[in-house]
Formats: sequence, structure tokens, C-alpha cells
Amino acid sequence: MKKLYVTMKVFGFLIVGGMATSCNDSFMDRYPIAEVSPENSFKTARDLELYTNGFYENLPAIKTIIEKDLTTDNVLYTNIPVEQRSDDRTIPSDVGSGGWSWGDLRTVNLFFDHYKQCTDLVARDKYEGIARFFRAWFYFDKVKRFGDVPWYETVIQTGDKDLLYKPRDNREFVMDKIIEDLELAIDKLDNKRASDQVNCWTALSLLSRVCLYEGTYRKYHTELNLQGSDVLLEKAYKAAERVMNESGYKLYSTGNVDTDYRDLFASSDLREEEVILGRRYSLILNKMHNINYYFTSRTQKDIGLTKDFVDSYLLQSNGKPFTSKSNYATMGFYEEMQNRDKRLAQTIRSVGYKRIGDNAIQLPDFAATMTGYQVSKFVSDVSQDGDGASYQDIAIIRYAEVLLNYAEAKAELGLLTQDDIDKSIKLIRNRVGMPNLNMGDANQSPDAIMAAMYPTVTGTNKGVLLEIRRERRIELALEGFRWDDLVRWRAGKLLEPHFTGMYFPSLGEFDLDNDGKIDLLLYKEGNEPQSNASQKVKIGGVIQLTGGDKGYLIGFKDNKKKFDEERDYLYPIPMGDILLNDNLVQNPHW
Repeated sequence: MKKLYVTMKVFGFLIVGGMATSCNDSFMDRYPIAEVSPENSFKTARDLELYTNGFYENLPAIKTIIEKDLTTDNVLYTNIPVEQRSDDRTIPSDVGSGGWSWGDLRTVNLFFDHYKQCTDLVARDKYEGIARFFRAWFYFDKVKRFGDVPWYETVIQTGDKDLLYKPRDNREFVMDKIIEDLELAIDKLDNKRASDQVNCWTALSLLSRVCLYEGTYRKYHTELNLQGSDVLLEKAYKAAERVMNESGYKLYSTGNVDTDYRDLFASSDLREEEVILGRRYSLILNKMHNINYYFTSRTQKDIGLTKDFVDSYLLQSNGKPFTSKSNYATMGFYEEMQNRDKRLAQTIRSVGYKRIGDNAIQLPDFAATMTGYQVSKFVSDVSQDGDGASYQDIAIIRYAEVLLNYAEAKAELGLLTQDDIDKSIKLIRNRVGMPNLNMGDANQSPDAIMAAMYPTVTGTNKGVLLEIRRERRIELALEGFRWDDLVRWRAGKLLEPHFTGMYFPSLGEFDLDNDGKIDLLLYKEGNEPQSNASQKVKIGGVIQLTGGDKGYLIGFKDNKKKFDEERDYLYPIPMGDILLNDNLVQNPHW
């Protein structure tokens, strides 16, 4: 039975937060405090609980998380995102647009301005910890997007001109404040595990994410001359290690290597043993989303995973790269799906794919995916296929990420051992019956294709670091991490090539799953032959083949793609905000 949401526990006085928050507000706006008299609204533990419950609505929704991957090399869909079209990017004009919004922060800071009115010191500590977690969450998003940002820890009043017109604080200062908030939250929060509530394990997990991000950002963005990378990476692995050693979380597994990974994301209830923080949805409470519709409907974005991403899945039998096979690049769909990491068949519609609760075998729907690699991760049974009819819960922080953070941070520091791999990467692979990562083998013979993707990875741990990056890309696919990973690794150039899908040696008819039936016809406009194929795809216009009459499915082949290494790792500040505040300086090269 699904729990009721903490986010639904809203009391009358929470109108404070509701009136105060607007996702498009400029930081120049202020709370209508006089209307609700917050001086009288933070007196009891119950007041603090009800107010901080509202913060959970600031967590990303399932569609927001998934769509973040649409900016990356994992996905091809019905548009080229602006992040991959440097020459077409523009500076937002409206105040508070483009992510430069501060309403959520004001809601949190209102708490800090008034929570000490409560005389219950135990409650004050607990809810202060929750508020610090959410302030850290807010600012981490802002630093990732803009770099330097102004730090505020109180509600700005109209007369606070020094705050209203302050310049941006430097990145190092703001990151120190984020870490300070999280470390204080860890000390103040309890250790009771609950996947829809913030506790000390949630804060520790976020600390590991924050410090890994910033530590690697400073290491690989050498042009910025940022200091303290190793200190941050040490904090990252030590925070992860505490969760691993003390929390009791583990990876969700029933022992079924063919379905456990799938079920983790398609479940209508958070898998509490793995999900450290999640967001709940409910049919009963009419708290719904549209993820099934998003991935199965022919009227949405035709999302397909890319050939490059699919190629990254290892061979199941021996854990070697799929790309080590001599003919990997020109395999048909049936052949390339054989003997692969079982997460592949639980992420896309592979050969023999069946919907949850249905015994019918289904092929990829080429009218709903541009690449042929149709997403099945997150997709539940057909009863939830309507627009706004899905109610799978979504994991926002899960234990598998903590394990990956631990392994990567130690590898970056040169401290990783095979024992560390055995208690992190091995556990993730065990769930799907994959061979363990052998550190010595990886470092002795780094994957050449991975090495070409990430040329800045060097040193004695080169091979194992590349494999950890592979593992992260696969395990966390479509969970909103890939863009952040490319940014922190300074790997934006991976966004420049035109992404492709399945390979076809010619136009004509194809038996995709080798069952003796023709499943697909590829033809050019004006030259459609007679065919009994169940699906027909016209080649030309948006969808083409890379070689004209053969090759990989490709979209927008004639459109220019570009990533500006000097500019595009940060987003621009809206022009309206810069005009309002002379002390705001635009990000470099915008």
C-alpha cells in the first residue's frame, strides 16, 4: 500500500510558501509576509513540520528528471536541443527566466528567519536539518547551471539594497556554503530510513554527489584554475562510505536478473531498500504523470537511445566490450541484442520484449522512436498508457549512485583497490548477473573507444576510471545524470556528432527478431514497394540513413551541431536581470 505523501500534508498557514514562491520570480521580489504574519506561524513542532513538508514539492518531477537526458548523447528525439546548437543559443531576455529564479530559495530562507520562534529545541534541530538540505539542493542546481551565484540566507526586503544589488559570489564560496549546509544537516537529522523523507542518509548521499561533481569539475576544468579538487573527492568517497557502512541500504534484488532492474523503475511503490529519496505518485490521490504515454505514444518526442549508447553495454558472458567484436558496427538488431548486459533488455525494447503484465512479444515501434532503440525503462503495464495516467514512483537518490560515487572518487584520487570495486561496482553488476570489473585487467588494457571519448583521463587508473564512467552511464540511464557528468568531465565535445540509431545494410524488408516474419520496410518516398511488413518507415527528410541507401538511422543530418568549449558549460544570465542589477556580470563569452 503506497504511503500518503509528505508533500500532501499541507496546513492553512502554508499559504506563506505558496504565495511567496514563483518559478519565474526575480530575486528582486519579496514575500508578502505582512499578509500571513509568519511571526505567528513557526511556534510549534507541528508548524515547522507542516512548513518544511512544502519543500518536497521543489524536488524534480519524473518527467523533469528524464528530459534532462534529452540534452545528451544518450538520446535522439524530434529536435536538436539548444545545448547542442551553440550558434543558435541566445540569452534569455525576461527577468527570472532561463533558470535564474529564486522563489524556492525565499521559501526556505523564510523558515530560517522565523524557525527559532519554536521553543522545542529537538524539533528546531530536525527541521533546520531539512531546510539546510533543501537550501543545499537549490544552490547546487544553481552552481551547476551558472557557476558563480549570489548567496542569500535570509529573505530580502525591499530596503535591502546591498542584497538586492549584490554581485555574484564566487563558485568556491557558494560550494563551501552548500557543503556547510549539508554537514550541519547530517548532524541534525535522524537516521530513520524513509524513502520520501529527508534524513541523515539523504544528506550524506547528496554530499557525496555534490563533492564528486565539484571535485571532478575542478580537476578537469583546468582552464578555471580552481583549487581543492582532492579535498572534495575525499569528502565524496567518505560520505558515500558512511552510507555504505552504516545506513543499511542495499540494492533492490529478488535474484531475478532479467527483471529486477526493470521493476525498480516500473514499480508503483518505491523500493525502500534502495531508494534513499524518491517522489511518490498515486492513482488514489490523483497524483499522476505521463511517462508511459511519453515513451509509447506516437505523438510525443519519438525518443530513441543512440547507437553509441547501446554499444556501450558490455557482453554478458565475459564482461568484455561489445565493441571488441569485429563486426559490431554493422550488426542487425537481432544479432546485436545477443549476449549483452541484461540492463540493455530492461532499458529498451530488445528481442523478445514483453510489456509488464502481458505475454505478447513486442518489437520497437518505429513510429515512437527515431533510432529504433525504444525506451522501456520506467514503462509499466498498459493500464497506465494514457496521457497523465501513470503513477510509478520515481527514485531521485538511490543506493546504486552512492556506490558509483564511492568508486569514482577513490579512483580519481588513486586510492581505489579491487576490494573497493568488490563492494561497489560488483554489487551493481551482481543484480543483473554481470561479471565483476577487474581493476588490473582494465588498467592494463583500457578500452580504446572509451579512451577516445574521454582523452583527459590519464594515469595508472585510466582503464578502471573509463569503466566506472561506462558503468555510470548504463546504470543511471535516463535518470538525469548524463548532462552533469559530461559537464564535470569537460566532455562537451561528445555532443557535437550527429547521433544515430540502428544499422541497416540497405533499404527494403527486414526480419528484426529472426522469427521468420517481415517486421519492417524501409523505403524512399515515391518508391514504396508492396510489402506485408507490420511497420513501414519512409527514409528522407528528417529521418535518413547515413549512407543514403544504407547505414545508420540518423535525424537532422543536414543541421549544424556545435558545442563551444569556452562558453557552453554554463548557461547565460537573463538580460533583464543584468539590466536591473549593474553588479551582475554575464558568464564568459555570452
